[in-house]
Amino acid sequence: VQVGDRIVSVGGQPVDGLTHSEVVAMLKNSYGNISLQVVADTNISAIASQVESLTSSSSLTASTDTHTESEWGPRPRSITLEKGCEGLGFSIVGGFGSPHGDLPIYVKTVFSKGAAAVDGRLKRGDQILSVNGESLQAVTHEQAVTILKKQRGTVTLDVLS
Repeated sequence: VQVGDRIVSVGGQPVDGLTHSEVVAMLKNSYGNISLQVVADTNISAIASQVESLTSSSSLTASTDTHTESEWGPRPRSITLEKGCEGLGFSIVGGFGSPHGDLPIYVKTVFSKGAAAVDGRLKRGDQILSVNGESLQAVTHEQAVTILKKQRGTVTLDVLS
C-alpha cells in the first residue's frame, strides 16, 4: 500500500461512503491478516488492470500507527487554465460504466504543450471532480471528453491530488 492509494474494501466490506475516521476505526478493529482491495491512484496507467484484479486482493497486516494525510483526507482544489490554440494539454482515463467498473475521471498524461503544462499545477493521477462547475461524477469517459473539449477560454478544474 502506497501513499495516494485508495482503499476500496477492508475484509470484504466496501468503504465507499465512509469517512476517513470510520475506515481508520475499521482497520484498528481488525485483527491478524486482513484483506484490502486497493486502487493505486498515483499509477493511473495501471488503474484499469488494478480494478480488474481487485478480486485477487492481497492479505496485508494493517498498520495504522502513522498517518500521512490529514484526518479529513485530501481536499479538492481549483486549478484555472487558459485554453489556447494548444488546448488544455492533458489526457484522461476512467469513467462510469467502463469494462473495468465505475471509475472517477483521472489525469492520465500532462502533455509538454498546452495550458496544463504552462500552468504546471495539474499532475498525472489528479482526479477531476468538475470542469467550470459541471460535475464529472458518474459520467462516461466519452462524456468527460466532450465536456473538456467544448470549453473555451478560462477553464476551472476542481481536482483531488
